[in-house]
Amino acid sequence: MNEILKAKILFIGNKDGDAQQVDWLLSNVAKPELELMHVPDADAIINQKSAANADVILLDADCTGDSDFETLKNLRVAIPSVPVVLLTDDEAQIGQYAIRNGAQDYLLRSQLNSSTISRSLINAIERHQGGQQPVADASPLLESATAVLNRLPLGVILVTELSQVLFFNDKAKRFLDRKDGLILDSNRICRAVVPSENKHLGELLASTLAPTSDKQGDSDFAMTVTRENSDAPLTILLAPIGTGIAGKGAVIFVSDPIEPIELSIDTICRLYALTPAEGRLALGLTNGNKLDDLAEEWGVSMHTVRSQLRQIFRKTDTSRQSELVKLILTGPAALQASPLL
Repeated sequence: MNEILKAKILFIGNKDGDAQQVDWLLSNVAKPELELMHVPDADAIINQKSAANADVILLDADCTGDSDFETLKNLRVAIPSVPVVLLTDDEAQIGQYAIRNGAQDYLLRSQLNSSTISRSLINAIERHQGGQQPVADASPLLESATAVLNRLPLGVILVTELSQVLFFNDKAKRFLDRKDGLILDSNRICRAVVPSENKHLGELLASTLAPTSDKQGDSDFAMTVTRENSDAPLTILLAPIGTGIAGKGAVIFVSDPIEPIELSIDTICRLYALTPAEGRLALGLTNGNKLDDLAEEWGVSMHTVRSQLRQIFRKTDTSRQSELVKLILTGPAALQASPLL
């Protein structure tokens, strides 16, 4: 990798004092030569899709006014060829999440000095040039993956091992924005509004992330959440995700029973090589029904439905009802589904 002898830094921040401090810190760096440009907000940069030939963008988190990294995401989409370093006061709640949302690095305001700021900015440029983060050609792929999750007919909320929300799709956002049943608190934790239900949700999430018993039933990972503005509660299903170096987390599926979803049994059967009876059972479980209720409704024995369930597990390479439901709800069958009016 070629040595960087000169670099242009575009500082986006609405405080002249901060820009002057950054400029002074950079002026004390002997090598490489660092030139600072300053704009008060990101809108013009995003709209023009131009960083004025900057090699790196230093974005002040205080000037964005958003908690979902929309400014950062928009910068990455508009100017994917220029890395972004976030300036923040909060490492735990902002810095680490900024990297997951497209930042190359972050700087803590309390630790800012000539050495740390120059090292972070130059490293960001070098890593970006070396292809160690998603760049221009990867952005459409990330957007497409998000678009797929946004097409799902139910809410999808991804949480980390620390129970903090990493991502939610458009459907989940609508549930959270209503603040009726579920909310997203200031620490990016998904919570139930009713205290007793929130306690239950926390216990379920802890069990999902770190199961204490192999004998836990799938009903242990499902619950309902009361809504003040609706007689019908939200249905919640949790399932573990992630292994190995990627870490582990959980996915929370949120559905509204008054907005029923029509899934095709034929599609489910074709996708997973199920018999019609097995497809009917898979769909019944996906809709939140219990095995004994389905057996009673269909006039068959529990032995029959359990035998069918074992065959479904074998054909879909799953071992739990929650895994099966996750597979169906995030697969092609769900993408073809649409809310019934």
